[in-house]
Amino acid sequence: MSTPDNNQPNTRRAEVLSPERLGTLRFHKANNFAFAADWLYVPVHHKEANRLARQFPVLFYPLPNGGAMPCMLLKTRDKSALSSQLTWQGRVLPDVMRLYPFGFSKQKGRTSLAVYPDAPHFSGKGEKIITSKGKPTQRLNGILKQLAPVQKAFEQTLPVMKELLSLNVLKPVTITVTRANGETERVTLLACADKSILSNQELSSAVRTLLYVHQQSCARLFKQSSTKGVEQTVTDEQTAKVATKKAEKAVPADHVNIQDMIKQACDRFDVSLDDLRSRKRSDAIKRAREALATDANACDCLPDLAIQLERSVDTIKKWI
Repeated sequence: MSTPDNNQPNTRRAEVLSPERLGTLRFHKANNFAFAADWLYVPVHHKEANRLARQFPVLFYPLPNGGAMPCMLLKTRDKSALSSQLTWQGRVLPDVMRLYPFGFSKQKGRTSLAVYPDAPHFSGKGEKIITSKGKPTQRLNGILKQLAPVQKAFEQTLPVMKELLSLNVLKPVTITVTRANGETERVTLLACADKSILSNQELSSAVRTLLYVHQQSCARLFKQSSTKGVEQTVTDEQTAKVATKKAEKAVPADHVNIQDMIKQACDRFDVSLDDLRSRKRSDAIKRAREALATDANACDCLPDLAIQLERSVDTIKKWI
């Protein structure tokens, strides 16, 4: 496939794919991430939040209707997801970036395929995505197949965020980006630095896990200042310095603190570490083990939990 000639950021809006209006589009893969050069964050769903939080901070962005959704920062004070050559410096791509310029649009309860018609992926030669009869081509059918589980994951994130918002624990965080030309851009996101909320026994497993990985990924940001009125400044000069460094190849060992996770479970269910390690099977211990194993599984740290509790991974899995 050819690569796009257009090496400029895409700032246009997505449109529902209409065979009549956009049927002549031809798609090819991009050779870089120029389309995201000006993005400060990218929307993510709760199922991918954990693996993405190991690379960059996961926060929440407000929606016009008063809701909110998770997002991953692409630029922080000391690193950038994109190199100076606009290549990806992380390990895992967010689904939105992986499937761009395709997405979905929900209007009046109906979900439709959407595209960014001005994306570089549609500049120059490429493959048809709509046949002469107005039907999806094999290429587009493959893209639709990839989009389906992502759309479902975003739909499943909505009730998780509804529960999280009902707790009223998300506070504003102002991110300021200084461009190379001296212009600044400010965006307000949402965050929760209060770890005590994790001891709330009423939290669903999905909300607890999302809050946990959010707080772990933002630990450095929280240490720098309080979330109340916090302002994180990112400059092109700073991100350019980071762009010359080799991308991280390993997750920091302390990124997911399994001991904190165990302590939170113990506090929540009023049990001890010895209780969890023992052969006891009281209701409180069973609930603590189930919640702990579920959270550890979501954070991909079951082996670490097994070591701490002196059990096998297979045994821990049976608690879920």
